[in-house]
Amino acid sequence: MTPQEQFLTQILFSDLNYEVKKESIYVFNADHFKELINRCASNGVGAYRLLVWKDNEVVKIATHDEYNKKATDVRWLKTAYYKYFYEDKTYNFSTEFKVSDKLLERTEIFVPKVKDEEE
Repeated sequence: MTPQEQFLTQILFSDLNYEVKKESIYVFNADHFKELINRCASNGVGAYRLLVWKDNEVVKIATHDEYNKKATDVRWLKTAYYKYFYEDKTYNFSTEFKVSDKLLERTEIFVPKVKDEEE
């Protein structure tokens, strides 16, 4: 397992449900993908492209270039997610991550936000 795969699966995806398709393609339902976008934004993880899944097949693809944003600016990912989510709430989502070497070196400071049980 590469350091990036280890970071993603053991830290970033902690407590999220996902399915692994092929090599390093992690598919999430809409709710868990929305939480993943928030974690990416708060921890400096970027995304190159968004894959939209229906019935175990990719039906749409969006890239950061289409939104005129850098891969490290995940605002494009949030915009694309909501576009497709409102189109069909049964879609599943995956993304191609951009994790910098600096982030991989400091993974010990990453702490996923835990929702307060009183909320």
